Amino acid sequence: MVSFLLNAVSRRFQTSFLAFRINKIFLLGASYYFYAYWDVRFLTLIMVSTLVDFWVGARIFEAENKKRKKLYLILSLVVNLGILGFFKYCNFFIDSANLALENLNFTMAHLDLILPVGISFYTFQSMSYSLDIYFKKLEPTRNPVDFAFYVAFFPQLVAGPIVRAGHFLPQLLFPTKFSFENLFSGLQIFLYGLFLKVVIADNIAIVIYPIFKNPGTYDSLTVWVAVIGYSVQIFCDFCGYSEMAIGMARSLGYILPTNFRMPYLATDLFDFWRRWHISLSSWLRDYLYIPLGGNQKGLMRTCTNAFVTMLLGGLWHGANWKFVLWGMFHGLGLMINRIMISFLRGRVAPNVFLTLCKWASTYLFVCFGWVLFRSENLGVAGQIYRKLFFLDSSILNWAFLSLENLFFFPCMIVIHLWFYITKQDSLFFKPGTFASYLYIALMILLVFTFAPIDHKGFIYFQF
Repeated sequence: MVSFLLNAVSRRFQTSFLAFRINKIFLLGASYYFYAYWDVRFLTLIMVSTLVDFWVGARIFEAENKKRKKLYLILSLVVNLGILGFFKYCNFFIDSANLALENLNFTMAHLDLILPVGISFYTFQSMSYSLDIYFKKLEPTRNPVDFAFYVAFFPQLVAGPIVRAGHFLPQLLFPTKFSFENLFSGLQIFLYGLFLKVVIADNIAIVIYPIFKNPGTYDSLTVWVAVIGYSVQIFCDFCGYSEMAIGMARSLGYILPTNFRMPYLATDLFDFWRRWHISLSSWLRDYLYIPLGGNQKGLMRTCTNAFVTMLLGGLWHGANWKFVLWGMFHGLGLMINRIMISFLRGRVAPNVFLTLCKWASTYLFVCFGWVLFRSENLGVAGQIYRKLFFLDSSILNWAFLSLENLFFFPCMIVIHLWFYITKQDSLFFKPGTFASYLYIALMILLVFTFAPIDHKGFIYFQF
């Protein structure tokens, strides 16, 4: 509820451009304070990234030749990827090198590093500003406060969405008056995200944790249900945070981009990545996949570009071989998907049965990928895959499938169908209506009733 208190304070005197500038400075200071709460040392990194890209963006725009523009862009990439690589991947590469060279009795010391919260998000966000100026999609801002506010805006700072400068900076040019419509719309969106997180995701986490911890002691059907359960958990956990961030921003008068669009209704893997973590998948598409050639250089080149993009996308998620393999898994899936689309185009007419088969196969493929993503190590993942593909003769653990546990699965179906029917991106009703007040009261009641005592942190905070 911090955003709503900040909204009241920051909008109190916003009646002129001077007050609007003071308001932005106030919110920037609040964002830095929020980030420093984790560890004040982290502020140095985000400020370095901010200052470098603000300066680089102006230099790229002013440079008259392509070579100089590229040199400035390289500086931005080196600084941002250097910060990200050192803090997030240094020990991963040290551990991998030690493992590869263990027969030579050669070891490198493990560094005592703390992973700064949100570093994967704000480095990509700051870097995209320089990239957009280089690709002539954007002109640089001359206001350092606006740019710093864009990079550090507290609702989406630690876990996204990854916002583009072209989307956010224009919102900082003119004052936005206090609006009860924004306040109540934001509150509804925030409560929807909170419901996804604490009512659905956290309760499912409690149920499936022991199964992922020791899958060998459970029967195959129970493991199947746990894997499907995790697909619901991670969606509700991450989409929940994104919706909370979008709601907080809306209450303050700012619009953040949608990050999820019914991903489990996707009918192929490309469709899934257009719906899941949209801010990251579109970032990888625009700044990696398309510069590599996209789908404009033949089928095999398209497949290779998709594989490389997903491999690096997997590595973005974490410094662990399981994330590398998860990225490769999706990369191979995209390659097969693209080949099948090319082969079947014009040969098979679309029909309901084919669409259902495509949906089911896509969802199952994504679930198989989540096994790698969720498992503590590759050994545990292997145990789960054996349970999934080699069904044992054990009887389904009906105690696990209690009415209380099953309640959360239809919630996922209802949410997807609601958005499919209404074509909305977030769940809220017109502010001031009876439905909106009833919705707010219902969400608060559900959160207080079903929120577990053992609260789980957001999954994507670790990235």
